[in-house]
Amino acid sequence: MSAEVCLIYRVTPSSLDVDYEKLKSEIKSRLEPKYKVDRIEEEEIGFGIKALKVYIRMPESSEEHSSDEVENILNSIEGVGGVELEYFTRLGF
Repeated sequence: MSAEVCLIYRVTPSSLDVDYEKLKSEIKSRLEPKYKVDRIEEEEIGFGIKALKVYIRMPESSEEHSSDEVENILNSIEGVGGVELEYFTRLGF
C-alpha cells in the first residue's frame, strides 16, 4: 500500500457576502472522488471575514494526482478569491 499526502489549503472568499455552506459543498463536489476531502473548517480572519481550511488527502506517488491540479480546481470555483497551500505532510509508514 502506498502512502498518502495530506494537503491543507487556506481558501479565502472573493467577497464578504459569500455563502460559506454553498462554497464548502462546491469545493467537496469538485474535488471528490478523485481527491479525498477529510474536512473543511471555518477560520475567523477578522471583521466578519472567514477563510476555509480544506484538508485533502491524495496518493503520494501518482501521476494522476497533483497539488497543482488541486489549486487549479479550487481557484476555478465561483466565490473563491484566493488559495494558499499552508501545510503538507506524508501520511503512512
